[in-house]
Amino acid sequence: MKKLILILLVIQIFKTGFSQSNYDFSDLEYQINKDIENKSIPSISVAIAKDGVIIYEKAFGFADIENKVPATISTSYQLASVSKPITATAIMILDKQTEFDINLPAEKYIKPLKFKIYEGSSSDVKVVDLLNHTSGLGSYMQISYADENLKTDNFEAAFNKYGSLFHPSGLKCEYSNLGYGLLDYIIEKQSGKKFSEFMENQLFIPLAMKNTFVDSLKREGISIAKKYGSDLSLLPDVLNNTKGAGNIYSSVHDLILFGKFHLKSGNKKLLDSKTIDLMQSYVNKNALYHYYDSVFYGLGWYFKPNDNGYKVVWHEGGMMGASSMIKLIPKENIAIAVILNISNQQYCQHITNQLSKIVLPEYNPTTINEVAEYKPYTSDSTYFGDWKGTIKVVDLDIPCKLKIQSDGNIIIDYLDFTYKSYFTQNNPIPNKTFLLTGLVNKNSFIGMFPGDLPSDDIRHEFSQFMSLKLYKHGDVLSGTISALAAAEKEYYSYPYYIRLEKQ
Repeated sequence: MKKLILILLVIQIFKTGFSQSNYDFSDLEYQINKDIENKSIPSISVAIAKDGVIIYEKAFGFADIENKVPATISTSYQLASVSKPITATAIMILDKQTEFDINLPAEKYIKPLKFKIYEGSSSDVKVVDLLNHTSGLGSYMQISYADENLKTDNFEAAFNKYGSLFHPSGLKCEYSNLGYGLLDYIIEKQSGKKFSEFMENQLFIPLAMKNTFVDSLKREGISIAKKYGSDLSLLPDVLNNTKGAGNIYSSVHDLILFGKFHLKSGNKKLLDSKTIDLMQSYVNKNALYHYYDSVFYGLGWYFKPNDNGYKVVWHEGGMMGASSMIKLIPKENIAIAVILNISNQQYCQHITNQLSKIVLPEYNPTTINEVAEYKPYTSDSTYFGDWKGTIKVVDLDIPCKLKIQSDGNIIIDYLDFTYKSYFTQNNPIPNKTFLLTGLVNKNSFIGMFPGDLPSDDIRHEFSQFMSLKLYKHGDVLSGTISALAAAEKEYYSYPYYIRLEKQ
């Protein structure tokens, strides 16, 4: 009996320790410790699994600087958008267990909510389009802070305001937190359980993710990393109203277990191999995937078919006080997880890439660049000219002109009245003109400029950045103009419909 126990112990040591000794993490650990010493980051937790075995996991720094609480591999961090592949996995479990079908119209499952239609048809929006970010919804975000007594929308109220179809379904891959908010809403409607309860019983417990949960800011027996700003000042609790898009907390140990599961090492009863492959390969053949470099968004995952010789699958997350990344290299059966309690996605990606190189020296990962395939708009003369139309803000149609010149200058001209009362009282408000930058990728135009719009949701005490995301079809440019507060904290991205015709 003692001999059997000894053999089992040796096998366990081989699995957890011997494999780790084959790799040298000392330089990376030195770098991380220096960055903590230099107060660049408060803490970081990292983990790697290969061939179904966790070969390295370690935490550095403090989860709570003020009370000198060290981070551990069991410390839970808010994952931000790394919540999305986890929510997508739950949807696929629901698809397997019930009569629910991801290929049916989403409106079948979201009653009493309804899409507002600017373009396309609501019946064309399938649940799979929400998973794939090709529904036609815009880029929405609303973040609130526990120390600010501000009224914020719950999900239903937010969707009633901003749940608009800005493009026909399947036309364009446009990242949408509202879409993933709808997915957690669907899970609750279909299962009859709270999103947090469904996730715990159907996913977290089966995968032994003991330090993973949704939303709750205090969990008995679980250490939760506090959030910090760029100067390591303590941030208040950070909240958002799209749970499935960004409100999942997890430890690096749990996250690497989730990665192992998506490399088909784990509880095989949850999802079959075919479904996991689909999540990492699904492409809407009619949609424009315009961000990153030859990258697609599957069902909850980004994937690049060839990143210097390897298919890679990943998701990153970032919000105030949180950065995270999970990366899979399926051919080599490698999963990597990195989490920080500070907003620094560039650093998070850098550490992920360094870990990739240590376990796979022949692999040279490409730096993720969201606008890698975009070029200056002057490279495409079809955009040149005068465009005229309207911006729709609630019940207002705001006249707008866009002058795209061949000399590299773009001018947008519209009635930038900040408050609705100006319009209703017919006050003579002059047009505001702004110079903006513009990039293009095939039929997609993106640009940004300082401005404002007459929405009660916008906090006009801050300056605003206005983000344009337009799609060119013939002599029409249409899509979204979104307001973002130019403040020290992230607060919102509110999308509004804009449609312009070439003159």
